[in-house]
Amino acid sequence: MVQRWIDWNTDTGSELVDIGTHKLHIACLGPPRKLGDPAVLIVPGLGSSITGWAAVRRQLAQVIRVYSYDRTGYGESDTGIEAPSSIMIAHELDLLLRKAQISPPLIVVAHSWGGILSREFLALRSGDVAGMVFVEANQEHTLDILDWRLLANSPVLTGVDRDKVHNIENLHKLNKEEWEIYQTTEASDKHQKQAALEYEQYPKSFPVLEAKSQLEQQPPILRSRPVCVIKGDNGRDFQKLFQAGIEKGNGSESERVAFEDVLTTWDVKDQALQRGNLKLSSRQKYFEVPFSGHNLQLTAPDAVVSGVKWVIENIE
Repeated sequence: MVQRWIDWNTDTGSELVDIGTHKLHIACLGPPRKLGDPAVLIVPGLGSSITGWAAVRRQLAQVIRVYSYDRTGYGESDTGIEAPSSIMIAHELDLLLRKAQISPPLIVVAHSWGGILSREFLALRSGDVAGMVFVEANQEHTLDILDWRLLANSPVLTGVDRDKVHNIENLHKLNKEEWEIYQTTEASDKHQKQAALEYEQYPKSFPVLEAKSQLEQQPPILRSRPVCVIKGDNGRDFQKLFQAGIEKGNGSESERVAFEDVLTTWDVKDQALQRGNLKLSSRQKYFEVPFSGHNLQLTAPDAVVSGVKWVIENIE
C-alpha cells in the first residue's frame, strides 16, 4: 500500500511512488484539480530528462495541473531490472498513475520517442486520454521512412561538437537554475546508463506499435478528442551538423552524397510522418515552428504551451 504524503489533486510537490517492483518519482504543479478536470501528463523523448521541460511546466502550471515523472533509471526514480521496452514503459506509467491515484482525464504531451511511448499508453487507457499533443514526435513508420540514425551515426559527423552546433546553450528558454539542473542531470552516469538501455530498445518499439494499427482505426481511436501535432525543424539541425562535418573534412565523397540525399527529402517526409499522428482523431491541429530544432521544450516552450491550450479549448 502506498503511503501518500501529497494530495495529487490539490498539492504541489514531488514524491517517490512504489509501483511494486521499484519506485518512480512523480511531480505535480498547477492549480487544484476538481474531479473530472483535465490534467497534463508529459512523456519525454528517447534518453531525455524531464528537467528539460521546466519552462513548459512553469508556463502550463498557470492554467492547468501538470504531472511529470522520471522514467525508470532517470532522475530520482529507481533503476529497474526489466529492459525499458516501450511496452514496459507504458505499463509502468499506468501503474504509477494508479498507485498515486491520479485520475483521468489526461492530456498527454509527448516528444520524439515519447510519441511511441504515449501511444502504447493510449493502447492501455484510450478512454482516459482527453487529448494529445505530439511535439516532434515519432510514429510507427518513422524509421522505415526517415531513419535519423543514418545521419546521426554518419562518419561525416565524426568529432563534431553537436551541442555547440545546435547552440542550445544560447537558445534555450530555461532560467539559470533550471538549465544547470538539466545539464547536471543529463550528464550524470545514472542518466547515461539508462539512456543507453533505451537506445537498445528504441528500434524494437516501432513494429510493436505498428501491429496495433492505431492509425488505421475507424472511427479514430480518440474519435473527436483533440490531437495537436507540432513540427520543429530537425532537418535544419542536421544541415548545420553536416556543414560542421564538411568544415572538419569528414567523410568520403560517397558518404557526403548519401548524407545530402537524405537531407534533400527530409522536410517533405518529416512533415508527412508527423501529420500521420493526426489520424488518431477527427479533431486536429497542425503547425510548424521554424528555426526551433528538435527540442522545442527547450527552444520554443511557448509553442508547446500554445498546442496544449488549443487542446484544452477543444475538449468536449
